[in-house]
Amino acid sequence: MGRAAIIALAAILTACTQQPTSRTTHVLPTIVSLNPCADAILAEVTQPGQLLALSHYSADPRAASMDPATARRYPTTRGTLEEVIALRPDIVVDGTFVPPATAAAYQRLGLGLETLGIAGTVEESRAQIRRLAALAGNPARGEALIARINAALAQAAAPPGAPRIPALVWEPGGIVPGDSTLIADLLRRTGFTNFAAARGLGQADQLPLEHVLADPPRVVLTAGDTRALHHPALAHLAATTRAPLDPRLLYCAGPTIIPAAQRLAEVRRALGPSPNPSRKREGGQIALQSLPIFAAGTNGEVAREARRRGNHHLPPTSKLSPSSALPPAAGSPSFTPLPLAGGVGGGPAPKHLASK
Repeated sequence: MGRAAIIALAAILTACTQQPTSRTTHVLPTIVSLNPCADAILAEVTQPGQLLALSHYSADPRAASMDPATARRYPTTRGTLEEVIALRPDIVVDGTFVPPATAAAYQRLGLGLETLGIAGTVEESRAQIRRLAALAGNPARGEALIARINAALAQAAAPPGAPRIPALVWEPGGIVPGDSTLIADLLRRTGFTNFAAARGLGQADQLPLEHVLADPPRVVLTAGDTRALHHPALAHLAATTRAPLDPRLLYCAGPTIIPAAQRLAEVRRALGPSPNPSRKREGGQIALQSLPIFAAGTNGEVAREARRRGNHHLPPTSKLSPSSALPPAAGSPSFTPLPLAGGVGGGPAPKHLASK
């Protein structure tokens, strides 16, 4: 064997036995998430040790869309540059509104930055899942999550040929979601129509109580708590069902689609046959007649007036009580509603989403 061949062989053997540097030991990239909607997806599509931290919003069970037990497995940050640098991730995932100075600092430090917008449809959510799964180097995990979402949507779909049910998603302040939101897509997929959008209202528009009483929907999905939802006039809408929808199901897409679809299907199945349209009109007329009595009062005044008239316990408007159980992943009786928007629902965005 010639001298040149021996040198070449030695070089090959040295390369094969050389230990990799600490930077190349990470076959899969490490990630820090500063986006509460990305948190839930990344927890599903990363392998142990990849996801270094979640946003601090996911540690708050009042606001988190992801399962609290899953969130507790990870450290959290408040998103400061110092915290991120200390964790030394390969990639930072944030919302779309990253301050330019912060983005420039990540670039100078050699950190990759990925931004995640708000999914307005199930298709957009699938694309986000695939994108984050590819980023994490685990596309198969992304496909597994999408398969679970598809199965939940298929199970929640209305029977073929079933009539569409007008549904009003009513958020605090009388805010309604527009037709270009994920909740509108989920309503369509589970056998409903968007009552507010059908009347020309868009995302974050307000639907006054008087309009609901004059033209009642078949079902009101109450996402949160607001004075209008307790108005006694609503008790006269005998053809309208009120059912709670946990506002945490309105923030993000990804895995949150599963309990949101399950809840909508649960409500639809409990409605039973559609009431006689004349009964709906009659109930709306009675409700409007009773409205001026209470319109100017506070919640306390409304209750006192109801008691004065002998109505100590306002009659329920449906078979579904306000305490109807949500799917197990959906949450906590001590939940404090937050302003909504831009996610599955509509309205002004919670600070943790608006700033992302």
